[in-house]
Amino acid sequence: MSEQHAITMTAPPEVYRQRRAKLAAALERPVVIFAGHAPARNYPANTHHFRAGSSYRYFGGPPLENAALLIEPGSDGDAGCTLLRRPPGADDALWFGEVPTDNDIAAAAGLRREGLADTDKLEALLAGRAAATVAPPFPDTLAWIAKLGLPPANDDELRAIINLRLTKDEHELAAMRRSSGICIEAHRAAMAATKPGKREADVAAAFMAVLHRHECQVAFNPIITVHGEVLHGQGHPNIMPDGALLLCDAGVEEPGGYACDFTRTFPVSGKWTPIQRHLYEITLRAANEATAACVPAARYRDVHDLSARVICEGLVEAELLRGDPAELVARTAHALFYPHGVGHLVGLDAHDMEDFGDLAGYAPGRARRPEFGNKYLRLDRDLEPGMCVTIEPGIYLVPAIWASDELVKPLADVVNRPKVDALLKDSFGGIRIEHTICVRPAETGGPEILSETLPTDPDEVAACVGTG
Repeated sequence: MSEQHAITMTAPPEVYRQRRAKLAAALERPVVIFAGHAPARNYPANTHHFRAGSSYRYFGGPPLENAALLIEPGSDGDAGCTLLRRPPGADDALWFGEVPTDNDIAAAAGLRREGLADTDKLEALLAGRAAATVAPPFPDTLAWIAKLGLPPANDDELRAIINLRLTKDEHELAAMRRSSGICIEAHRAAMAATKPGKREADVAAAFMAVLHRHECQVAFNPIITVHGEVLHGQGHPNIMPDGALLLCDAGVEEPGGYACDFTRTFPVSGKWTPIQRHLYEITLRAANEATAACVPAARYRDVHDLSARVICEGLVEAELLRGDPAELVARTAHALFYPHGVGHLVGLDAHDMEDFGDLAGYAPGRARRPEFGNKYLRLDRDLEPGMCVTIEPGIYLVPAIWASDELVKPLADVVNRPKVDALLKDSFGGIRIEHTICVRPAETGGPEILSETLPTDPDEVAACVGTG
């Protein structure tokens, strides 16, 4: 098979067989895990980039559109597993060139050649039995499932998948380190391209050029903006003025589907103002302390609360808040400046298993807290070796928050409103620092910071700006 159509897998075939066998041991009925397809733009053959569903890839599905893995209860990961794929069309060679053969597909998936079948055989393979489905939300896939009358997987079946995917093995970590190395290079290119008077789009172009050289994809739409107070800003339309901060939250997905997620914030001019540097150093302290706290058996919600306390300590130092930091956290005063959670799972997606919602993010018996800010925490589990998470505290001056009496009035006694208003008038924006980390025991070095060689020290960060 030509290099152009090689099948990219992140683990040897035996690893996928073992994963399927572990899932099969927890099943009471068959589960069908779908790959999905590339959504169409204006006509069926004009599609967006195809990205196979993450659970499908985790269990060894090669990146084939409209494919599916059927896993039977009690399977050994080979016998009792079937990969359903559409056979090549008569004109495929004309439009797409050489495509993987069935032998190539079976070898990549860790299946015998007999374990492949055409997609139209799925109904017969199930033979009227109850079966569950896991699928990305693409129209053709959902229509296929509806035609077969198959229900979604129940919570127990999803938990079986979640429990396997929560910790990363050596193959997954190797892939995440690859994506992280490319992401570090891309972030450095973005910093170098940043100069007053240039556009956010110029910085985004520098970031994307690195990804294209390495044949990688973005893990999500990059947030590259002088309006860092907009947490999920879209597009890159702004001129970067002298004196502004640029927030660059951007991740890389390597060809096997594994992602990283890094954020850096830096002065457009390469020079910090005193208040920018002070608030940046507070954020950095929160990021460092929260990262160090990510050890086995630590509760992730406690890591979030730690980051909030450090933020409050710094805001008191900066004379933006008044009072005891622990009491300020108890009253969620930090959420006026730090309105999101400290991070999330990361792996086969920047927000790993977010498609399973809080079933993945929250351990059994745990639920989101109701308060503004705290309710946005995406993860509340006890950390285990091999879990990969982000740590991304921030400080923001969000006009919509400060215009809300409902949020601000209960905390008026602890807020230095004139100083806040001065920063709002100055269009301060926002600061976020984000690491992707892998949890490891202290005796093996503590958390592995996959973004470690991307500078966070304020002087080192400033020195990287505008050198392109």
